[in-house]
Amino acid sequence: MTGSGRNTGRAWGRALMLTMLCVAAPASWADTPLPQPLSLSDALVFADEQHPAVAQGRAGVLRSEAERLAAESANDLAVGIRLNARWVEPNENAPDQSNNDSQAILRLSKPLYDFGRTSHALEAADSALRSQQEQHLSLMARQRMEIMRRYFEVLLADLTYSRDNEAMAIAFIAFDRAGNRNELGQVSDIQLYELEERFQEVRLRRMASLQETRSSRNRLAMALNRPDQVPAELLNPTLPGNNRTLPDLEELYALAEAGNRRLASLRLEAEASSQRLAASRADRRPTLSLEAEAAHYERLLGSRDPYAAGLVLDIPLYSGRRLDAAAAREQASLYETQARLRQHELDLRQAVLETWQEISRLTTQRDHVRATTDYRDLYLDRSRALYELDVATDLGDAMTQQSAAMLFAAQTEFELALAWERLALLTGQPDFSPVHASATQGTP
Repeated sequence: MTGSGRNTGRAWGRALMLTMLCVAAPASWADTPLPQPLSLSDALVFADEQHPAVAQGRAGVLRSEAERLAAESANDLAVGIRLNARWVEPNENAPDQSNNDSQAILRLSKPLYDFGRTSHALEAADSALRSQQEQHLSLMARQRMEIMRRYFEVLLADLTYSRDNEAMAIAFIAFDRAGNRNELGQVSDIQLYELEERFQEVRLRRMASLQETRSSRNRLAMALNRPDQVPAELLNPTLPGNNRTLPDLEELYALAEAGNRRLASLRLEAEASSQRLAASRADRRPTLSLEAEAAHYERLLGSRDPYAAGLVLDIPLYSGRRLDAAAAREQASLYETQARLRQHELDLRQAVLETWQEISRLTTQRDHVRATTDYRDLYLDRSRALYELDVATDLGDAMTQQSAAMLFAAQTEFELALAWERLALLTGQPDFSPVHASATQGTP
């Protein structure tokens, strides 16, 4: 088998695998209930073929498969039969004076050679198919990242609600105590109204946080393509990939150049456009075909033969400007694809730089997180000890600040995980993903 034949075989193998996944997905995943509680690794399993964001890529693969089949069948054998029931008034000089001139003709036609037209069309179809496969895999990876983002949003919404709930409780206690002291004349009305205004402000913020816990779960259910299975309890993931060493920027540029799926898709799309242009130009070349027929005639005339076969060379001499227009369209399509390819190369390089900078910033921010968390833990311990000794203290504020520190720590880790996942998507390196199936189980 030649190299091109092996490449074609591999392309069709990938296409067949994707098609089987498309067919099998509805039966195996569509009705699968979400685990309770839900872990991040379980959620990522549901980045499946049925989500509309991914199904578009699947449709593109199926369309390209159909287009390749059409290109491959251009030189297939064509067999047809023509049945013609006729009544005629024969010429007086005809040897057969019967009126029944019915005919049955079996025709066979097989294009033998078209001087590159079909081969270019097949190469274009193969490249287009592989381009759609790369695009489909890119959409799958993007949906995985979308699920991860929505999962983290739920956990952050829960932590935000916990912080705001504590703040509301503290504000209510302060307002309630002030009300009692106001009745005794120890607190002025303006001080009481100030505390009430503070309580109502925090209460409203707490309500918004509570609503966000529901909204974020609904967004996660949508990302999982399970709108009727809103997850109630999520496990807090461990993210060991956040601790890896960040590669050099030049190394990441090289990885993105070689492994970015969207870039590979555009390169294959440009290759397909180039082959379609060559196929369009080949329309000016001759075609060689084999034609044969077998016929039965009710009236026997000397000019009618029961069998005939021959080679037909069709040489186009003049077709006006139709072929020039078709070639111009393909040339414009090639230019447009090359422009999009170049733009994506520039955008990809910028995205890699910004992601690299974000990972660097968030890695440094983790030191700030540790310092803030340690300080808030010790401050809370001191406030609790003073409270137990009946010494005036700001225990409530200390508890709220500790909750805020926990939220800050979670935000940093989740943003860092998303940045690593984005780097995995940009470079086409799954190893950069911060999530590992064996390490995503956690505690509620």
